[in-house]
Amino acid sequence: MSDTSKITLESLRAYSDRTNTLVTADAPLFGSVMLLHGRVLNKGSAVEPEKIGHATGFPPPEQIVAEAARFWILLDNGVRERKSREEMVKLLEEV
Repeated sequence: MSDTSKITLESLRAYSDRTNTLVTADAPLFGSVMLLHGRVLNKGSAVEPEKIGHATGFPPPEQIVAEAARFWILLDNGVRERKSREEMVKLLEEV
């Protein structure tokens, strides 16, 4: 079995950049992080990027990724595919 702690924000950024895939890391108690082309997408235009993760109640993206139990990958045909943490580790290792 793969080590699920291998999923980091940097590994998801690299995967998203190499594959040009939209990836969403979802941690139900913490929130979600969306990445595309290696960049973290902001949720809403009113939030300044440098303040994300520094306001009360909003954990940093690194913590969300560390706690994420499920991941969503947007396929070329427009369908979102759900991956468990273990499946995501395998996918990251393959690419």
